[in-house]
Amino acid sequence: MDISSRQMLDKIEELVLKAKQANSEDKVQGYVMAIKSLCEVMVDEKASNISIQKPITLTQPVMSAIPNVEPVKMDEANGESLFDF
Repeated sequence: MDISSRQMLDKIEELVLKAKQANSEDKVQGYVMAIKSLCEVMVDEKASNISIQKPITLTQPVMSAIPNVEPVKMDEANGESLFDF
């Protein structure tokens, strides 16, 4: 069943009038929640009708060439490890 935007707006208007005539805050809150729900349905329906753009494809980053550098040799060092003193 397809409901038009006009029918939804008419129902929202009806609920607004009932909320204005309500004699308790609880009833007003109930009408406001119903109005909110109808508005969300309208927004979701409009969003689903919008065509989705083609997703962006990500490319892998190009790794820059890192030159092979030999470690610095020190006379005072005992070995290649950082922990060799």
